[in-house]
Amino acid sequence: MISDTVRATRANLRWLLVLLPAVLFVTTVGTAVVQGQTEGSISAYYGGPLQDVFVGVLIGVAVLLVAYEGATAMEDYNFNGAALYAVFVALLPTRLIGNLNSLRTQLVLAPDGLTPSEYVWSLRITLSLLVVLGTLLVIRELSHRARLRGLLAGGLGRRIFVAVTFAVLVAFQALAMWQLWAPAAEAVTMEGLRSVPILSPIPFVGTLRIHDLAAIFLMCSLAAGVWCHAWPAAAAGDARSLPPGSTVWLPAYRAIFIAMMVGPFIAWGAAALIAPGKMVILLEWWVIAMFCVFWMVEMARQRRVRVTPGTP
Repeated sequence: MISDTVRATRANLRWLLVLLPAVLFVTTVGTAVVQGQTEGSISAYYGGPLQDVFVGVLIGVAVLLVAYEGATAMEDYNFNGAALYAVFVALLPTRLIGNLNSLRTQLVLAPDGLTPSEYVWSLRITLSLLVVLGTLLVIRELSHRARLRGLLAGGLGRRIFVAVTFAVLVAFQALAMWQLWAPAAEAVTMEGLRSVPILSPIPFVGTLRIHDLAAIFLMCSLAAGVWCHAWPAAAAGDARSLPPGSTVWLPAYRAIFIAMMVGPFIAWGAAALIAPGKMVILLEWWVIAMFCVFWMVEMARQRRVRVTPGTP
């Protein structure tokens, strides 16, 4: 039986998972309206007045996603992965080379200021600690055999999904750490797949930096977490292990998941019609909006489950 304290804590986590992304959405849209122009992506606001909001919201959301205990091991797995990618997006600016060049320029005017080397070392220490914490989280999850069985139960398809997505996560971290530590501090660029000879010639793929990869994987992980609510029996691997109320409002969750999946096409169409060159930020706004709607639906479902005991 879940205590009232635990229920209240989970309810507060859900509220914050609505409010924090909403803050980022409102502030970036509001800034675009005030300035009369829109950046190409939300990450582009990193170097402006919204830097603290951008970084604070993403790290806050990452902490909440790790703290939140999902209904299934698969939901936790996807949201924990999203949390790690969110911190990479927050701490690694999309315009790293431009930021480093700006620091070099500022040193001419203020020789006692932050040097590019010092900035890179701060990234090295922070992101390496993030990888260590992520590794400890994985070890902690693997130590719970029931959680591991719940993650791998349900057939070959689930095992392939977990194996592939986990391999992507490990490869992403390895690439990020290599590009962060292998060059001299003054030569770090975090160019991602742009600096991988076999991949750089491939259209689109060869243009992705570490920041871009983290943002893409973040949105995919969030969508996978929503999928766990849209098809809870598949996410659990065994419908008998589902908690009460897991099948309430399935059409709403499925509509949100489908909306997230078609988001790139909606953003592409909107950009072509009214905002040329702004597809990325339109997609990010769309995903943030759907993520907020998801947690609002989840709060409403939880209230209904409490009011109607025994809800299937």
